[in-house]
Amino acid sequence: MTRDESLEAAILVQDIVLIIASLLLARFVHALAAHALPAIKPPVAPGEYAHLLVVFLPIWVVAAERLGIHRVRMLTGPRIEVARRTLITQGWGLAAVALILVAAQTSLNRSLIAIFFLVSTGVLLAAHSVQRRWIARRRGESLVLVIGDLTGDGVGEIERARGRRVEHHGFTDLVRSSSRLRAGPIDEVVLTGPFSPDIVRGLLELTFEIGIPALVPLGSGLDGLGFPPPRVETVGRAQYLLYQRRRPGVPSLIIKTLQDRLLAALLLAVLSPLWLLIALLVRLFVGSPILYLQRRGGLFGRPFRMVKFRTMRIGADGERAALLARNEMDGPVFKLTDDPRVTRFGRLLRRTSLDELPQLLNVLLGQMSLVGPRPLPVEETEALRDGHRRRLSMRPGITCLWQVSGRNELTFKEWMALDLKYVDSWSLGLDLAILLRTLPAILSGRGAR
Repeated sequence: MTRDESLEAAILVQDIVLIIASLLLARFVHALAAHALPAIKPPVAPGEYAHLLVVFLPIWVVAAERLGIHRVRMLTGPRIEVARRTLITQGWGLAAVALILVAAQTSLNRSLIAIFFLVSTGVLLAAHSVQRRWIARRRGESLVLVIGDLTGDGVGEIERARGRRVEHHGFTDLVRSSSRLRAGPIDEVVLTGPFSPDIVRGLLELTFEIGIPALVPLGSGLDGLGFPPPRVETVGRAQYLLYQRRRPGVPSLIIKTLQDRLLAALLLAVLSPLWLLIALLVRLFVGSPILYLQRRGGLFGRPFRMVKFRTMRIGADGERAALLARNEMDGPVFKLTDDPRVTRFGRLLRRTSLDELPQLLNVLLGQMSLVGPRPLPVEETEALRDGHRRRLSMRPGITCLWQVSGRNELTFKEWMALDLKYVDSWSLGLDLAILLRTLPAILSGRGAR
């Protein structure tokens, strides 16, 4: 799942919610208009216009997907094009409703349909203007790496077309390009050439290994890489082939986004008494501050502040260097069974995974998912190399295959293998299976430290 695809799924969900809200608003406006203007028929019962959404929404979603009004590149492009495609999408939905009205001869007020069309169009156009700024804020320092020769205003054109900051490297040799790609964090790569077929193949194989989408000029694409065929994308005035190791379907991404936010909100509400109790106990037995914020590597390695209940004594971070020689985990991660910095009550929280509860806030903010590779501290994230960095191409999660398969009892290589298995075979069914296995894993306490 790329960062753009996650944003686009959230935007499409927002638009659908706005369509539903627009119908309710149109019903209210129609009632006011009918009261003020006798020529307008009085509104029908609410249950009699619900089928308007049943007809309108599916056609609207199909048209929105085909025209790409929720796509990042569209929303960050020319405003007039966004407005044009929004109107066409609305027109398809209206045409479907008109066809049903003629064929079924329903009693739905035509004036209500007209008001709904005007209100929903206005709401969507206003929302797309807000979403334009929201995308920039959510992306933060989202970066596209341009490798190869580029003349004139090419960098600016790519920056405008992709809606993100551009870093341009004029070198075309595989060694230096590979070194920059492995350093990260990078959201996307654009190859502008000229490159030999061997260099293009080498760079594409590296982006597949790391999990970064890559765009190659239309005439420079390669076949037979053993991955899904590329799709054509327009960037500015040029066309590129977009190579991506795996592209989850938009409906699945929408469901995952909704599932994360709704379940996180529900769990925050239901578990709030437990939250308050744990917070009080942490204050009594561990100390203040109650919450511990640590910079972790998120999607594509971009840092965010992960929140947990405090389990270590104050100043524990400064003692880490002295304990590195006792590290029990191979690879660039630090794990210690009897970490002297962890308090007695902190050990209980860790053994039951209750210290992880505040991460529901990270899920609600879109920084994490319920299921995904566990986020590592920033310094450990930066130490990941080659194929292990592919785990960063999925949003990090509270639970994962590693969490339910033994956790700290596994070696670093086994841990990374499970994360890459999740990334490469992600599905909603796999998420559900991991969620169902999480509670038994927590209760058993296996591998918890």
